[in-house]
Amino acid sequence: MTGTKALILARVRADVANGDAERIRRSARLTIGEVAAACGVDQSTVWRWEKGMRRPHGSGAIAYGELINALREQVPSPDIRKTA
Repeated sequence: MTGTKALILARVRADVANGDAERIRRSARLTIGEVAAACGVDQSTVWRWEKGMRRPHGSGAIAYGELINALREQVPSPDIRKTA
């Protein structure tokens, strides 16, 4: 795993843990199914990540992290901003 991928994974794990990932997805008006398809994982996987039942890992989690980071730029809420 490259350093960049490790950073994406660390960030998405933090976003899932604090609820930002789900809030960003919802603000973008994307369903769990749409996100799951875009990331190459099952809907139940994204649901478990967002509910804190599973820790994101693997290539699907990297794709999820990249998507959440891209969506973060489009979210109008001042509470969810890129902080890096």
